[in-house]
Amino acid sequence: MAGGVTFDPAEFEAFKQAAGGPAPAGAGGFDPSEFAAFKAEQTRTDTGRETGAMNAAARGLVDGIPVAGPYILGGIDRADAAARAYMGGTDYGSEVAKAQAYGADVKAAHPYANTAGEVAGGIVGTAPLIAAAPAAFGAGTGGLIGRSLISAASGSALGGADAAVRNDGDLIAARNGAIAGGALGAAAPAAGAALGAGMRNFYEMIGSRLGPSSGFSPAATRVLAEDAANSGGVAPIRSRMGELGSEAMLLDASPSFQGQAQGLAVRPETREAVTAPIITRAGGMTDRLASDINGAFGPAISPQAATDTFAAMRQVPNQAIGAAVDGAQSPVSARPVLGMIDDRLQTARGAEETVLRRARDMLAHTDPETGWTTIADDPRILHNVKQEMDRVINYGDPGLGVTPGALARKDGAAQAVRGHLNDLLRDQVPGYGAANDVSAALARRMEAVDQGSQLLRSGQGATPPQDLARQLAGMPQGERDAMAIGTRGAIDQAVGTRRNDLVAMQNLLQGEGGWNTANLAQLHGQAPVDRVVGAVNREAAFDQANRRIVEGSQTAQRGQAADRVAPRTTLGNDIGGTVAGAIGGPQGWALAQAGRVARAGINAAGQAADVARNRQLADAVTLTQGDRLNALLSALEARGAMQQRAAAFGNLAARGGQAAMLSQADRVRPYLPAALPAFSR
Repeated sequence: MAGGVTFDPAEFEAFKQAAGGPAPAGAGGFDPSEFAAFKAEQTRTDTGRETGAMNAAARGLVDGIPVAGPYILGGIDRADAAARAYMGGTDYGSEVAKAQAYGADVKAAHPYANTAGEVAGGIVGTAPLIAAAPAAFGAGTGGLIGRSLISAASGSALGGADAAVRNDGDLIAARNGAIAGGALGAAAPAAGAALGAGMRNFYEMIGSRLGPSSGFSPAATRVLAEDAANSGGVAPIRSRMGELGSEAMLLDASPSFQGQAQGLAVRPETREAVTAPIITRAGGMTDRLASDINGAFGPAISPQAATDTFAAMRQVPNQAIGAAVDGAQSPVSARPVLGMIDDRLQTARGAEETVLRRARDMLAHTDPETGWTTIADDPRILHNVKQEMDRVINYGDPGLGVTPGALARKDGAAQAVRGHLNDLLRDQVPGYGAANDVSAALARRMEAVDQGSQLLRSGQGATPPQDLARQLAGMPQGERDAMAIGTRGAIDQAVGTRRNDLVAMQNLLQGEGGWNTANLAQLHGQAPVDRVVGAVNREAAFDQANRRIVEGSQTAQRGQAADRVAPRTTLGNDIGGTVAGAIGGPQGWALAQAGRVARAGINAAGQAADVARNRQLADAVTLTQGDRLNALLSALEARGAMQQRAAAFGNLAARGGQAAMLSQADRVRPYLPAALPAFSR
């Protein structure tokens, strides 16, 4: 044998005896497989190399890599020969021959292991090429015919190159390899797709049997899984239902589930099951909304009731003020106030001039006969003048020609004179200042209630959040609370006086560019406002479901969804029988009727299954949060993950199958018909 391994008949007989006695001889009394095993054993003994099936598979794995495999395997053999020659002091050429003989003997002794290794090597060598450039190997997007043509071209190039390498550049072998590669390449996309689909279906079948139970039939679960996938998965569904709260149904979770409910709502067998829970839920909208508003902002107090309460409370300090001025022991001269009035009258005009002259007349009286002027020093008179000025400043006086708000300027003359009067009384009348402070604080709370009740207006009267922030910056907590009472009352009035409370709250929260929401947060806190906004959004979603599903809006979408889940008909029309009778006569018509009856039986069974599925779907889409919904979502989540894994395995199998076919041109080439001109020499 090559490399110095010789054949000794006596050794061959001894080998057969050691292997368990002589086996039945092949043709001519010689068994080739037995002799191949003997040669492999002799090679192991003579060269010290292992000759088992694993070695054959490993060499096949390397050799099976298209184009590069023979070079890599040859390099391995030469490297091994060089190492053995150096370590054993033998001839390098002789060691190379032994290595090559070893390879041939191992391959002959373990043909199946070697073949498996070569096929695996072809896949290992080709699959990365397909992954790197899928379009170049027909594994990209596009139609099957186009991809098959591309794959045929790349398979032909790869097969020709591989055959040329393995046959020392023989052009005929290269040509035949190119033809074989083209044929396999043309079939590779379809074969890979079929293998991938089979792998996906098998994995899905096993996974669906082993996964958690959804509580619904496989047919209903399959439809619900499609809706869940169209919704972006189970996580967004759980998140959306968490936002909507305990009253949310699965149909509220996404447009896909809502479309499913729309389709089921027009089916006679499921209409009541879908619409009844939605109608019941819609009836509780006002109560739910009121509960959330009360929970966030507290019970409503009407602005008028709050104002009346503060006014009643104000009577106590007002009585104390009256008692203070009535019991004052010392006079309080109005002369300093008159000086200020005279000074301001020099520049005052209009309403201010009118008020100042009226105040002067009340504080100083000139006798027309004597011309003597009497200046008031009774604290009660000064207090009455102050009260009169308060009235005109705050509310106006049409009789005097003073319109409301005309004297609202804090730095105006009327305000200054009124303040000076107040300071005189506080400084010189014991107890006046303390009682006046309490009364003023209550008056400001009354004003705050009114401001709060007007705060949520829209249009030109709307309050920008930054203006409210400046107003609240120096406001005592009592006044802030009073303003909050006013806004709470305004909310209750808006909701309670409109037929559609949801629309009222939406309009109220929106206000002028969302200002009302921001203003409410400044008064009541962000968390309560978020709760109410969430409640309004929740009820808007519920109302949308009611309008779309129950009230019959979006008819086209409902019709499409209904077609998707429509059960099969039983008999259908008889167009086929009519045509068959016209062509084949009575016999043709009879055969057509027999087929029609058979189809009717099949459709009847299918119709019953479809109706049962639809009823389960109706039950599923109206599920609210609880154990049943959690079980369904968990099953859909597991199914989705399983389908992703199945798709990954399917894609891997498709690429592997395509790589296997593209890489086996040289192996297939010898089996192609030699009689064909393309494969004859």
